[in-house]
Amino acid sequence: MRFPEEVTPLLAELPHALKHLLGTNLVGFYVYGSVLEPTFDPARSDVDCIAVTERALTDVEYRQLNDWLTETAAADPWVKRLQLSFLNKRSILSEDRTACLYQFGVLTRSGSDGNPLIWMDLFRRGRTLFGAGPESFVPEITPEIVHQALVREVGYLREELSGKPGSEWRDKLSYRIYAVLTLCRVLYSVRTGKVASKQRAARWALDHVPADWHDLIHRALEIGQSGGLEGLPVPRLFAFIEYTHAQVHSTPPVSPDVADV
Repeated sequence: MRFPEEVTPLLAELPHALKHLLGTNLVGFYVYGSVLEPTFDPARSDVDCIAVTERALTDVEYRQLNDWLTETAAADPWVKRLQLSFLNKRSILSEDRTACLYQFGVLTRSGSDGNPLIWMDLFRRGRTLFGAGPESFVPEITPEIVHQALVREVGYLREELSGKPGSEWRDKLSYRIYAVLTLCRVLYSVRTGKVASKQRAARWALDHVPADWHDLIHRALEIGQSGGLEGLPVPRLFAFIEYTHAQVHSTPPVSPDVADV
């Protein structure tokens, strides 16, 4: 499968640049998510990538990466659309405070919660652009690990929309859309043990969740970035979070399906 032409030059350059910067510390470089879906939207989709390393980045490696990303972003606006995680091979499915994330044009040592859903997505349709295939080092993804990740996902949304009085995201339309579609993905994974794109999960939800939520899902799919916040009110979003939370806790964990679908 080809990448969208807008991001092909960047994704061709990244593995070589990271190999140059990290040397033998780089285990592999992987692309997953919407950039591999027909629904990729050049106006707002992120470019999701993972760089796996043998060990945590040193301060020198971190500075060199930051300098390179900053310099490259000045010449290529797509760099700031990267959501690029740097994960330690030894702690793939566990909490790791040494992990790094490049997002919104900023590199931080933000840590990782060991989310298995990104690996399920990568197994489903991801691409290895450098190094060993992820099946060679990703531990077994159990139903319990997936269930815990889904609980955390709902918890993150609840905290941002309700638990943070000064949230910088609550009143951004893009985040409210993201919240609704992410909840649809959670529900899809809870019921099926699989992962899907936000749009596919939303279409599935329209056939599988009560009609009470259809208006919210339709608005998230159709409102666009120029719509009004009033179409996705916080109380309604919070109610959908609580519905999803209840579904996660009342549905027995199902065996994860990492096959291509």
